[in-house]
Amino acid sequence: MFGSLGAPELIIIALVIVLIFGVGKISGLGRELGTSIKEFRRAVKDEDEAARQQQTAAPPPQYQQTVQAPPPPPPVAAQPPAAAPPNNDPNKPNTPNVF
Repeated sequence: MFGSLGAPELIIIALVIVLIFGVGKISGLGRELGTSIKEFRRAVKDEDEAARQQQTAAPPPQYQQTVQAPPPPPPVAAQPPAAAPPNNDPNKPNTPNVF
């Protein structure tokens, strides 16, 4: 849209900014920008060191293995009496046992 900005265009833009704001205001803004960048870097470094110290100071979590008792066996149902074995005696008639 505007094309590339060359050196002459950047110089003209800088002169217009100096005329509008003045040299004192621009140098003050630059100083404030520099101090804020330093404070930001210091805060990031302090936070990284604190996180590193916290990782080295705290032992890793110990996980305890819980052993679950096996479920109780199901109740035993009453079983019907066992049937009498078949009569293999040839002299006895094959009749069922009646109680």
